[in-house]
Amino acid sequence: MLKHILLTLAVAACITSYAATGDTTIIATHTNTNLASPPSDDDVWAVFPSTGSYQRIIMKFTLGCGTPNCSGWDYTVNTSFGKKNGALDSAIVSIDTLALDTTWSYSDHVEFIEAGRLITPYGTYMAAGSNGYNNSWTHPYYYDVTDYIGILRDSVNVRVHYDGWTDAFSAKIEFILIEGEPSRTVENVREIYHSYMGYANSVDFESQATPQTFSIAPQVTSAKVLVIMTGHGSQGEFDPHNIHLKVNSNTVYTHLLWKDDCGMNAIAPQGGTWIFNRANWCPGEQVPFYEIDITPYIIPGQNVTLDLDMDDFAIQNGESAGYGVSAHLITYTAQYNNDVMLEEIISPNSDKPYLRHNPISTEPKVKIKNMGKLPLTHADVEYWVKGGNHYYYEWTGTLAPFESALITLPPFDWNGLDTTDRIFYAKADWPNSVPDEYTPNNELTSAFLMAPKLDSAFFIYFKANDHPEENWYIVRNEAGDTISFKNSFTAGAILRDTLNLEPGSYVFDFNDYDAQWEGGDGISWWLNTQNNLETSGQLSLRKMNGNILKNFNGDFGSNIHYEFTVGYPLGYNAPKPIQEPPIHSTGIANVQAHNLNLSLQPNPASNVVVVQVSSNVIANANLVLSDITGKVISETKLAGSSQYQTAIPVAHLVKGLYFVSLYSNGTTSTKKLVVE
Repeated sequence: MLKHILLTLAVAACITSYAATGDTTIIATHTNTNLASPPSDDDVWAVFPSTGSYQRIIMKFTLGCGTPNCSGWDYTVNTSFGKKNGALDSAIVSIDTLALDTTWSYSDHVEFIEAGRLITPYGTYMAAGSNGYNNSWTHPYYYDVTDYIGILRDSVNVRVHYDGWTDAFSAKIEFILIEGEPSRTVENVREIYHSYMGYANSVDFESQATPQTFSIAPQVTSAKVLVIMTGHGSQGEFDPHNIHLKVNSNTVYTHLLWKDDCGMNAIAPQGGTWIFNRANWCPGEQVPFYEIDITPYIIPGQNVTLDLDMDDFAIQNGESAGYGVSAHLITYTAQYNNDVMLEEIISPNSDKPYLRHNPISTEPKVKIKNMGKLPLTHADVEYWVKGGNHYYYEWTGTLAPFESALITLPPFDWNGLDTTDRIFYAKADWPNSVPDEYTPNNELTSAFLMAPKLDSAFFIYFKANDHPEENWYIVRNEAGDTISFKNSFTAGAILRDTLNLEPGSYVFDFNDYDAQWEGGDGISWWLNTQNNLETSGQLSLRKMNGNILKNFNGDFGSNIHYEFTVGYPLGYNAPKPIQEPPIHSTGIANVQAHNLNLSLQPNPASNVVVVQVSSNVIANANLVLSDITGKVISETKLAGSSQYQTAIPVAHLVKGLYFVSLYSNGTTSTKKLVVE
């Protein structure tokens, strides 16, 4: 066995790596399968391990151009997992009208559950070999499918459904199974909805997304609802509306079904209206999904009723709306209280989904996720490059279970980098200032490209189009100080902004916002020029003699982000002081909440300790007994009331120092307990 390795998904052309406690298995299903029109299913039966425990299962979906080439339209592509359920499907083979006899064929019935969705890009440029693309173009998408471990056993039908009416794209799918215990133990995955819900108004939607009732097993300790949803039709695709999740008739979650950043698409430019914001999708992007913690609203051993609703809205004459909905109830029998995941490295990262933000020479960006049962209010982030010094950042905020946060880290020292093996490391730890109860998901790595080195003196060349009010740019140094800022330009005029820079690292951001489109349309977009809505502009960085250092494509959508260094070797910056890691004395947060009182009697205790809690309201509260390392010994969920008393046996415990903590609505109260 390989112990504590970092799995670099280079075997699947993936840059981001995942910490592993054991071996890794790669299972390939679709191998550049042609996704031809009309809308169709491409099914591949694959054999997965029948036994074994996996800390994470990542599905890598690589989209490419099919035969004859990439389609010029945006379509949905769904990936689902199918299992035989023991039932039979039947179909008529032939009918003998003279003998009044019918011949039937029978096959095993397969039940499918959707695990991922993406939207194909407008592939005109790929097909035409223009704008830096050609027909060999590919783009990877990554899905964490660890929750589907119960389905990904033995024989599994992996289905790709291409919803397109024009040819074609291709699909390559690889599953990366990383051995080890998962952070959560899945009890069951059940489908709530899976259908296309077309309708004339929201009442029609709610008549199709009817309430569904499920039994919660007695051993369940936590649960979530996962929603994958996209809008279709003229009003469904281009109008934002709120979705609501009701649990036992009470609304517990509301979210606007809308993507307002299509102009920041990683696949840019495209030969279509890729910049338009849409209902939870952007052409060429992975469809986001919502993870909704419903643990506070379920009772093990009882039923729960789930219902997905939408805001009321009227369909205009001649318009249409519909929604593709997949929703699952996922229940767990084991989950840690304090577990922070390092979910993603945004920059530095040279993988294709992150090209918009890279390469960098200043502030790294990472994403953390709360995988614990308790709200996450604190985490440490450690980061460094291979061969360089370690740097630290303490994050504070509030994340409910399953929620994520994007963190911009302070600039760090790139010196000492192993230039032959450029690897960036990031590690999240100390959730809620206690030792992380599950560490395999704490660390990620990424390969990266170095930021370019420019001359100390050069100029920004900008020829504005006839809507210069949409544009502004800023040049900042590593400390965030503004070197140059311009937001006033003359239509059709050329600006030459000369910069004389000291040695250091710098960021150039050029922005565009068109109020008509409610997003960025760059300074040269085919739809604008074709319809005489805007003329074309030009943007580049140039040497003082006029030679071009960097030319920017005017069809960039909302933003151009360009980082560079001056006066240092390629990609390096000024050395920084060496940092010491944050100090955590016991790993137990000791925050006394207002109107939240916790008392222990007797203390010291040798047999039983009586815990008394008083508060204005005790809601969604957990009483946790832990040892000095942060290991949870026992946990009690408190009922909603203002007073609570319980007895905790301690006679079986080793003598020493322990902690009793009350977690309620994001607030923590902790008392020391001495066991004699």
